[in-house]
Amino acid sequence: MIDENHDEVIANAINVITEKTSKSLLQNFLKLKTELQLNIVLIKSAQLLLANILCQVATNREELEKISADQGAEIKELTFNCAFTGFSNKFDLSKH
Repeated sequence: MIDENHDEVIANAINVITEKTSKSLLQNFLKLKTELQLNIVLIKSAQLLLANILCQVATNREELEKISADQGAEIKELTFNCAFTGFSNKFDLSKH
């Protein structure tokens, strides 16, 4: 029971920090010129699409690790986030 309350307090703290950080990032993003905003959105969309494609074409976890190792750190992280959230069964990954 105490562990559940402790876990709930931690989860609430994480949610508050995430909410405040998100608001701050959004405020800073909205201060950018419209053209720059669109470029950032297009770049991020392309990165997410690439991560999804890498998850689609990899046949197993080892292949996914090899393919993503050839990418930059940001794409590698996005690829594994994609694998954990959308392809956990395919790559035998545990969702947290």
